Amino acid sequence: MLTKSLDDNNAANVLDNLPVGVLCVDSNYQISMVNQMAENLLGRSLSLLRGKRLDEVLSKGSELETLVATVHENGGSVSVRGLKLVGPTLSVEEVSASAALSLDTNTVVVSLTPLRGPGEADPKGQSATMAEVARILGHEVKNPLAGMMGAAQLLARKARDDQQALLSLIKEEGGRIGRILDRFVAFETFFRPRLAPTNVHRVLGEVVELCRASYAHNIEVEIRYDPSLPEVAADPDHLHEAFLNLMKNACEAISETGVGDRVIVETRYRPGVRLTNAENGNKQRGAFEVSICDNGPGIPAEVQEQMFSPFYTTKESGDGVGLAVVAEILSAHGGFVEVDSGEGGACFRLLFPLGSRQD
Repeated sequence: MLTKSLDDNNAANVLDNLPVGVLCVDSNYQISMVNQMAENLLGRSLSLLRGKRLDEVLSKGSELETLVATVHENGGSVSVRGLKLVGPTLSVEEVSASAALSLDTNTVVVSLTPLRGPGEADPKGQSATMAEVARILGHEVKNPLAGMMGAAQLLARKARDDQQALLSLIKEEGGRIGRILDRFVAFETFFRPRLAPTNVHRVLGEVVELCRASYAHNIEVEIRYDPSLPEVAADPDHLHEAFLNLMKNACEAISETGVGDRVIVETRYRPGVRLTNAENGNKQRGAFEVSICDNGPGIPAEVQEQMFSPFYTTKESGDGVGLAVVAEILSAHGGFVEVDSGEGGACFRLLFPLGSRQD
C-alpha cells in the first residue's frame, strides 16, 4: 500500500508539472481528476471539481462537453483547436483540446493547451497587422488576377469545345480567389463565415474536379456520398477552402509512396454528436460528416500534436497555414476536426451541424 501511495504521489507530481491541463471525465460526465494547470483553466481546485458534472462547471452544452460526448460515443481520439471554455465563473478562454478513451474505456482523458500564454501578444493586435499585410497583398494580387480572368474570357471566344471546361474552371477559381481576397481586405477572416443554405456535395464536386485537373492526374478519387443528406448553413467559399486543403494534402501524401494511389471522399450522417448551430446557436444532435482519406504513409504522432498550429509545417515549400485554416473554418461553423492515422494512411473527418435557414 505504501508503494502504491508513493507511485500515486509521483504520478500526481508529474501531472501537476505538465505545461498542459489534464482532466478525466467518466461516462456520467463527472470529473474524477484534474492537474494544476486544469485547475487554473477551470478556476476551481480539485476538491471543488471532483465529482462535479461538466455542465455544473461550464455552460450547459459546452464545447468541451461535446468533445467528451463524441469520444465516449464513438471512441478514437479527437483534437480541436480554438475550443472555448465558458462558464458562470469563467472568462472566455480559448484552448487546443485533445481527448481519448483511457484503457478501461470508461474514462475520457482530456488535455487542454491555452492558445495564448501570459505575456503573449493579443491575437487581435496580430490580426490587425495581418490585415494591413492583406491590404498590401490585395493591391498586388488583384491586378494580375483580373488580367488572368480577362485572358481566359478572351480565349474562351475562340477555344475548342473540349477546352471550354478548363477555361470555365480558371474563371470560377479566379472569381473565388477574388471574393476571398476582398473579404481579407475588408477585415473578414475565416472566423466570420457568411452562412447560407449550402449543398455540400456540390462544393465537394467542384473541389474534386479541381484536384483532378491539377493535383490528382494519376490518383483514383473514389466518391461515396449519402444523397439523403440535406443542405447545411455554411459559407461555401470557406468549405471549398477547407476541402481543397485536405484534398491537396492527401494527393501530396500519396505521391510520396507511389503505391495504391487512391483518395476516398465520403459523406454521411453522424449520430450522437452534439454541436451548436453556428447560425441560430441551438444545440442539436447529429452532424454532417465529410471524410477525406488517403492510403499514403500516415502522419507521425509528433506531427499530429502540432499540425493544426499556424505556420507549423514539415514541407520544404509549405507555409504551415492550411490545416490551421481548416480547424478555424470548422470551429467558426460550430464543428470540429477528427484525425485518424496509421500505416494504412490518414483520414480527416470534418463534422459540422446539420440544418439550413429553412429549419
